[in-house]
Amino acid sequence: KMIGATDPKEASPGTIRGDFALSKGENVIHASDSEEKARREMSIFFREEEILELKA
Repeated sequence: KMIGATDPKEASPGTIRGDFALSKGENVIHASDSEEKARREMSIFFREEEILELKA
């Protein structure tokens, strides 16, 4: 809810994309749509020992 819909035209005001994004291609922020994809994407930028597990 904080990030907003991928398409800024569909993102609610008060969300990051709703307030700041210009287009679907320039939507300001990236968010993975699953934990599996997030882990794969993090591995591109970080070594395993640089990633911390946070428990809510």
